[in-house]
Amino acid sequence: MTTRWGSCSPHSGEVRLSTRLAAFPDWVIDYVIVHELAHLVIDGHGHEFWELVHRYPKSERAIGYLIAMSGDDDTH
Repeated sequence: MTTRWGSCSPHSGEVRLSTRLAAFPDWVIDYVIVHELAHLVIDGHGHEFWELVHRYPKSERAIGYLIAMSGDDDTH
């Protein structure tokens, strides 16, 4: 996995994380896990999806961290 922080296959329930996350703080890794697990409940990145993801209290902070680490504004 070189272009995404994580991925989820809803049909199998499999979540994959980039090995690049290993050097990141736990709260960022937790965010990526929350983000991917949310796809098991809601497909896509619509309003309901983000409402669910943002229940993780450090989601905004983690998104900012991932943006800074990627040099890009797409953390999905």
